[in-house]
Amino acid sequence: MIISIDAEKAFDKIQHPFLLKTLESIGIEGSFLKIINSIYLKPSANIICNGDKLDAFPIRSGVKQGCPLSPLLFDIVLETLAVAIREEKEIEGIKIGKEETKLSLFADDMMLYLKNPRDSTKKLIEIINNFSKVAGYKINPHKSSAFLYISNTAQQQELEREIPFKITLDKIKYLGIYLPRQTQELYEHNYKTLATQLKLDLNKWKNINCSWIGRANIIKMTILPKLIYLFSAIPIELPKYFFTDLEKTITKFIWKNKRSRISREIMKKNTYDGGLAVPDLKLYYKAAVIKTIWYWLRNRKEDQWNRLGESDLSKTVYDKPKDPSFWDKNPLFDKNCWENWKTVWERLGIDQHLTPYTKMNSKWVSDLNIKKETISKLGKHRIVYMSDLWEGKGFKTKQDIERITKCKINNFNYIKLKGFCTNKTNITKIRRKTTNWGKIFIKTSDKGLITQISKELNQLYKKSSHSPIDKWARDMDRQFSDKEIKTINKHMKKCSKSLIIREMQIKTTLRYHLTPSRLANITAKESNECWRGCGQVGTLIHCWWSCELIQPFWRAIWNYAQRATKEYLPFDPAIALLGLYPKEIMDTKTCTKIFIAALFVVAQNWKTRGCPSIGEWLNKLWYMLVMEYYCAKRNNKVEKFHGDWNNLQEVMQSERSRTRRTLYTETNTLWYNRT
Repeated sequence: MIISIDAEKAFDKIQHPFLLKTLESIGIEGSFLKIINSIYLKPSANIICNGDKLDAFPIRSGVKQGCPLSPLLFDIVLETLAVAIREEKEIEGIKIGKEETKLSLFADDMMLYLKNPRDSTKKLIEIINNFSKVAGYKINPHKSSAFLYISNTAQQQELEREIPFKITLDKIKYLGIYLPRQTQELYEHNYKTLATQLKLDLNKWKNINCSWIGRANIIKMTILPKLIYLFSAIPIELPKYFFTDLEKTITKFIWKNKRSRISREIMKKNTYDGGLAVPDLKLYYKAAVIKTIWYWLRNRKEDQWNRLGESDLSKTVYDKPKDPSFWDKNPLFDKNCWENWKTVWERLGIDQHLTPYTKMNSKWVSDLNIKKETISKLGKHRIVYMSDLWEGKGFKTKQDIERITKCKINNFNYIKLKGFCTNKTNITKIRRKTTNWGKIFIKTSDKGLITQISKELNQLYKKSSHSPIDKWARDMDRQFSDKEIKTINKHMKKCSKSLIIREMQIKTTLRYHLTPSRLANITAKESNECWRGCGQVGTLIHCWWSCELIQPFWRAIWNYAQRATKEYLPFDPAIALLGLYPKEIMDTKTCTKIFIAALFVVAQNWKTRGCPSIGEWLNKLWYMLVMEYYCAKRNNKVEKFHGDWNNLQEVMQSERSRTRRTLYTETNTLWYNRT
C-alpha cells in the first residue's frame, strides 16, 4: 500500500518551543541559534483596523511566510517524524534488493510505502499522533489518500473500514505525478492528461493582447517548465505524435491560427544563431532523459534511490559494452535512457565505450588484472581518467606515476596498462580531442544540466533551413562572412532592452513582412507590383529600401544619423536593415535607435502610397525613448540610459515643433529627472 499524506496548514502549525528544541538536539548552537531564538522565542503581531493599531498578541506556532529559512526549519522539524518512522520496526516498508524504503519526503508532501498495511498503518497513525502533540503537525484526512495494490477483495474491504484515509484502487498522486496500478498507464494518466490541459490553456489565452514574440516567451515560461518536470519525473518512451500534436498547437498559438511567416526550424534556433529559441520539445525530452547518465557516473551511495537501482549502471558509461539483456532488467526507465544516450553517440560517429573520459576503475582496466590497490592509489592522486596517464604527447613513465602516487607501482602492472593504452586501436580513442558533449557528464555540478545538454543536442540535430541572412545577402548582391553573420544575429538580440523595440529588428532580420511578390507566389489573384505605386516588382528589398518613393526618406534619415553622430555613414542597406556597421563607426548605439525608428515608420506605411514623413519618424523616436526609459528604470540603469540617448537629444529637441513640445512634456520630465 502507498499512502500520500497531506498536512493541514503544515507551515502554520509548527510549535516554536519544539522547533527550538529540535535545533538544539541536532547540534545547532552559537550565534545562529541565538538569531533563530530572537525570531521565534516570543514573536507577536498587531492588527491594523480602520487605521488603528490594535494590541499585540503572541504568535506561538508557524514559521514565517516568505522567509528563506522557513522551508529548512520546517524540514528539520519534519525529519524528526521521518526518523521515528524509519526506526520503527513494526512499520514494514518495501524491500528492493537489500534496501528497505518506507517513505519519500519533499517539503510537506509525504508518501509512505507499506508492505503490511493493516499493522503498519495502526503504528504509523500512533507515531504521527504522538508527534502532533508536541510539534503541532496535523494530518488532513480529507486530502490524504491510500493506494491499495492488492487483488483480494475481502482484504480490501476490511482495510477500507480500518484505514482513516480515502482509498483509491487505480492511481495515486504525488508531487503532481499520477502513479497508476500498471506502468503501461503512466502515459495515459500523465502525459496525455498534461497535453490536454496545455491545449486548453493555450486555447484560453489565444485572444490575449500580446505580440508573437511575447507568445513565444509564454511558451518558454509556462509550457516548457511543466513538460520538463514531467520528462524528468517519468522518463518513459513517448510516441512521436505526442510532440507533433503539441508543436502544432504551439505554432497555432504563436501565430494566432494564421499561416506562420517564419519557419519553425528558424524559430527553434538559438538567438545567437539567428533564431528565437522557441523550445524544441523533443530535444528537451531527450535532454531530460539523458541527464540521468550524469547521476549514473557519480554512483552516489549516500542517495537511497541510487542504492535501490542497478548497482552496475556506473560501469555502463564510457566502459565495456554490456550484453543487451542487461537492459531488460529495467526496460521502463534505464533502457530508455541508455537508448537515447547511445543514439547521440551514434549520430556523433564516435565510440562511446573507450574515450578520454573512461575511468581508471573501468572494466577495461580491471580485465587487465591490475591490482585494485594500484587503481585506488592512482584515483586518490588525480589520475582518475585514462587520459590522465599522458604527460603532453607522451605516456607517463613509471617513475612519474610513482612520484605522483608516492608509492611503488608493480612493473608488470605498468607494462600491461601502457600496452593497453598505447596500442594503435586504443590510443586514437583515448587521445582523441574531447568534445563539449562528453565534458558535460564529467562536470562536478549538475546545475543547468538539462539546459547544457539541450544546447548540444540543438547543435547536433540542427536541420538545414533557408537562412534569412543568406536571402538578404542575395538581395543585396553580396556575401556576408561568418563574423558579419554573428554581428547581425547579435544586433538582433542586443539592439534594445525593450522587447517592443527589439521586435521590430527581429521582424526585419527574419524577413517577417509580406510583400506583393511573396503574395503573388502564394495566390495567382495578387499582383506582384509594389504597393506604393512605383510600378516595380515588390520584393522585400524593394519595399524596404530600393523603391524610388522611399529613397528620399532614407536619405533624410541618413543626414540625421550623420548629424547626431558627427560621423560619415556609407549609404548601405545592410546598416539600416541589419545593423551591420563599418568598423570605423564608433557611435553605433545612436545609429541603431535612429534606424529602428525608421524601420517602424516604413513598416507602418507598408501599403501606403508615397513616402513616409520625418514627423512620423520623430514621433516614433520619442516613443522609443519613453519605452527604453522605463526598461532602464526597472533595471536600475537610468544613468546608462541617459548616456546612450545623449547624442540624440539635440537633434530630437531641435526638430520638435511647438505643438509637439506640449505633447511630450512627460518625456521632458523623464529626460531631465536624472535622480
